Amino acid sequence: MDVAGPPPALLKKTPQPQQEWGEIIAVYLYLAGMGAGSFIIGILLHWSGVPLNPLGVPSFDLLGIRFHLKEVPILWGPIMVSIGAPFLILDLGIKWRFMYACLNPRTSWVARGFLILSIFIVVGLLVLAKSIFPFTWLHPESSLWFIPEMIAFVFAFATALYTGILLKATKSVPLWNTPLLPLLFLASALSTGSMSIILSTLGTGLLSFHSETIRVLLVVEQAFILIEGFILYLFLLKRYRSSEAGKASVRLLISGKLRYVFWQGIIVLGLLFPFALEGISTYFQSVTLLWVAGLSLLTGGFFLRLGLLRAGIKDQIPMQRLIEFQYGLVKHPKTLSTGSGRSNPQREGSHARML
Repeated sequence: MDVAGPPPALLKKTPQPQQEWGEIIAVYLYLAGMGAGSFIIGILLHWSGVPLNPLGVPSFDLLGIRFHLKEVPILWGPIMVSIGAPFLILDLGIKWRFMYACLNPRTSWVARGFLILSIFIVVGLLVLAKSIFPFTWLHPESSLWFIPEMIAFVFAFATALYTGILLKATKSVPLWNTPLLPLLFLASALSTGSMSIILSTLGTGLLSFHSETIRVLLVVEQAFILIEGFILYLFLLKRYRSSEAGKASVRLLISGKLRYVFWQGIIVLGLLFPFALEGISTYFQSVTLLWVAGLSLLTGGFFLRLGLLRAGIKDQIPMQRLIEFQYGLVKHPKTLSTGSGRSNPQREGSHARML
């Protein structure tokens, strides 16, 4: 008796990356991470009392009120996050979809993230405004301002971690479903945030290239690059061993269609090139090389988000994996129980329900 072979569609089907999240979400993740990371570094500079050049960023008068912009280059992080947040709303598209996600904090990481980002943006902008407005009734030198500064500092860390947690919450994509992803995005946020602070203080004359603070920031930034590279290695190794979909995602990055994004965008532009150029610029005292290194690193930070988004392949639904196992198309299937934490296949077609 002849046994029918597997369905032709199953034999021809190859794993395809998800299509719901693309460049718009990558821009949101990038701006939110870099903004949060820059505020973390900037508020540490503020607390340390580093002497800043008051002539680097001039004041200006408006309606008879003089506004001081001296600390804007180190505390501008909330502005960048507030610019990035609308990209998430733009990607969701439909207003009711965004409102539904934001009103369900018990089930939606978008809602939790909305609260985290809102608190950081509001309190962070309050701290920034305090340093700009000259009103004496604000008592800008009062020690009580340490409370909102600390709140903004904590929620800046939460924002940087959340950009990875948002993806990790999508359990149907094995590449994202790991605690290493939030840590990777945190390391990248601190790296790009450090470099953005270096470039903003140099570009405005707030700090000079030869100052001790810049040298310390460069050492710290290079340490973040090494940490980011190490976490990226562990992340790819763990995901390659996690499942067939995870293995396919890593292959897509390393040797597949996304290899140029990975090797040239993430590895070269985001890690190797800036790390080498920062050392060379310090040795030769070249501001130009440092700017090239900084722009390269910031570009690589965006490619990191874009590459990991584009490489996300959804895990197979239990019935499809069962059919493949029955016909010997897979060697080591994972547990086929529907109670294993996989997403309901009926939910995976909806962009909103990924959130």
